[in-house]
Amino acid sequence: MEHTMEKASLNKGFRKLKKSISEKYQEAWKTGQTGFPLVDASMRCLNETGYLNFRMRALLVSFFTHILWQPWQDASKHLSQMFLDFEPGIHFPQLQMNSGETGLDTLRIYNPIKNSKEHDEDVAFIKKWVPELANLPTAFIHEPYLMTSLDEQFNNFHLGKNYPKTIVDINLTRKKATEILWKMKDNPDVIAENRRILKKHTITSSNKMV
Repeated sequence: MEHTMEKASLNKGFRKLKKSISEKYQEAWKTGQTGFPLVDASMRCLNETGYLNFRMRALLVSFFTHILWQPWQDASKHLSQMFLDFEPGIHFPQLQMNSGETGLDTLRIYNPIKNSKEHDEDVAFIKKWVPELANLPTAFIHEPYLMTSLDEQFNNFHLGKNYPKTIVDINLTRKKATEILWKMKDNPDVIAENRRILKKHTITSSNKMV
């Protein structure tokens, strides 16, 4: 019924959204070298085990499409190859939902630092999958880029050598994504597509399945 959704946004209004492709950003994301510990831990876990829980899957997609501002189509191939439970009927709708390009779902731009502190408070998950951070104080495991040169000397750790520096300024990129995507939700083409999608895929009293 929506045969183009493997390669194009279900909501045609979002097809006008153009993003510059960065091979550097994409490679850092695929290999767990972004400088954001929870993102890197999640990707390394996925690459090794083939599995992640729903929240971490959503985080990886959100980070790729919003924080790195990369097209969701470029995330699809890597994720589909890694997921042991890959199923196209689930994969593509979830991918587009977490990319904020359905027009129907609430826009969720996950904050990896907030999620790290709330859902990996004791940093057990990060320590397991990003062992180069394991000997740092907990606060720096969540945010290693906050270390001063004195902190680095004290901990015998060098950002950019032992672990990557952050590849983007998350405050700026998150703000940019939020502003653009919320504005697009009010675009007439997006709104018209919302109506088309709901009419086509929602069961109503005059369109019952039997």
